[in-house]
Amino acid sequence: MNIPLDNLYHWIEGLAQRPVMLYVFRPHGSKDIFDLNIFKNYNQNSLMIPDMICHDQEPLNFLEHQFDHDMTRLVELLKHYNRDEKNLELFITNWLEFYSQLDQYPKFKPTWFNVILGSAKDCTILLHSEWNSWDVEQFSQTGICPVYYWSHAIIARDWYRFAQHDVRLAHKQIKKTFLVYCRDWTPDREYRLKFMELLLNADLLDQCKISTQHTNSQGVHLCNYQVQNPQFAVDTQRLLVIPDNNIAASASADYDTDDITSTAISVVLETVFDTSKIHLTEKILRPIACGHPFVLAAGPGALAYLRQYGFQTFDSVFDESYDLETDYIKRLEKIIKTMQQIQTLTETDWEDIRQISEHNRQHFFSDKFINQVSLELQQNLNQAINFCYENFGDTFWRYRKNWRRNGNAPDPYFKSEHSRRSIQQLRQHRLSRSQKNPSPIVGQ
Repeated sequence: MNIPLDNLYHWIEGLAQRPVMLYVFRPHGSKDIFDLNIFKNYNQNSLMIPDMICHDQEPLNFLEHQFDHDMTRLVELLKHYNRDEKNLELFITNWLEFYSQLDQYPKFKPTWFNVILGSAKDCTILLHSEWNSWDVEQFSQTGICPVYYWSHAIIARDWYRFAQHDVRLAHKQIKKTFLVYCRDWTPDREYRLKFMELLLNADLLDQCKISTQHTNSQGVHLCNYQVQNPQFAVDTQRLLVIPDNNIAASASADYDTDDITSTAISVVLETVFDTSKIHLTEKILRPIACGHPFVLAAGPGALAYLRQYGFQTFDSVFDESYDLETDYIKRLEKIIKTMQQIQTLTETDWEDIRQISEHNRQHFFSDKFINQVSLELQQNLNQAINFCYENFGDTFWRYRKNWRRNGNAPDPYFKSEHSRRSIQQLRQHRLSRSQKNPSPIVGQ
C-alpha cells in the first residue's frame, strides 16, 4: 500500500499558482545530500523559476546540511552531479570565492543545498513538516524560505484508506492493555531504550504487546550499543527480555488488524521526541485511522498540534500532562504514570474513550480534514513562491560578476537565448523592485 510519491509531488506542483522546480530525495526517506535530485526535466528557463527542496518526509537536521568547506566532500559531490571534471578545480575555486563574498551578507550562510542547486538564486523554498523547530529557524537564515505542511497526513490517508471500511476492526478481543511499536532505536530514537527500561521498572511489560529490534537498522546489537545521550543511559542487556522484532520498516505503510483488536490503547513512540520541534508522522495517524485510542510520546505540545487539526485527545479521561513536560526523563516517567492510571479506568471511562476514538477515525477520513491540510499547503506554498518571484536577482548579479572577473564566462546561465531573455527581465525587475525583504518562515 505504499503511496506513489511521484504522484504526491505532481499534486504539489498542481497546487502552485506559478512555476516551481522541485528537488526530491531518491530513494524517498533519505536525507543524504547525494540523494537529492531534480524531480523531472523542466523545459522552462531555470534561472527565473524558484527551486523547492522537498524535505517533507523526514525531520530536518540543519547541522547535517550546513556547509563546512570540506574540500573532499565538495569534489565528490560535484563529480556525483556530473560536473565537468576537467574544469572542476577551477569551478571549485570560483565557487568558494563567490560564497566567501556572500558571507559578508548577514542573512546568507551557505548550506550543502546551495552546492546542488547552483545557488544563483536569492531564495530557495524548503518544504518540510515540523513545527516549533530550531532547524527551521536556522535554515531561514541561509537564503532558504521554509514552507510547512503536514505531509504525513496526506500519505497516511492513502496508506490506511482501507481502515475506513475494514469491519474486522470492530471485533475486539482484548488480550493486552497496550500496543507499543518500538522497532528501531538508532541514536536519534534512543529515548525508546529508556522507555522500555521504565516499562520494566513499572512491571508493565506483561500488559504490553511489544517487541523491539535486538539489532537496530544500523546493524548494532543491543549488547553493544553505546548510548549517545547520557540521560537515556540504560542496561541494554536487560532489554533482551523484550521479544525480538524482525518486521521490515515498510510495515509503517500498513496496519495490523490483530494488533489493533487485541489491545485497548496504543502507546505511540514518534520519531522525534526532543524539545526542539514537533514532527508527527504516520505513527500517530495509524491508530487514529483504526479507531484506536492513544498515548503519544513526541515533542512537547504534540497533543495541541493534533487538536488544531480537529482531533480530540483524552484529557477528560486520563492525565495528559506529560505532553507539556519539557524534561526528557520526566516526560517518559509521566507517560508511564498515565499508563498505570489507564489500568484503573472504569467501563464508563472506556466508553468515553471509544466515543473520542470514533470521532477521530471519522474526522481522519473526512473531507474537512483533508481539505484543511490541502488548503494549508496551497496557501503556504504560494505565499513562498510569490515571495521568491518578487525577491530575486541580487545573488545572480554577484554570481555573474564573479565569473566574468575570473574569465570563466562560458557558463550556461549566460550563453543561451533563454538566459539572455532572463537577464533582460532581471534588469527590468531590478529597476522596478522595492527594497528586498528577509526570507519568511511560512506556515508556523
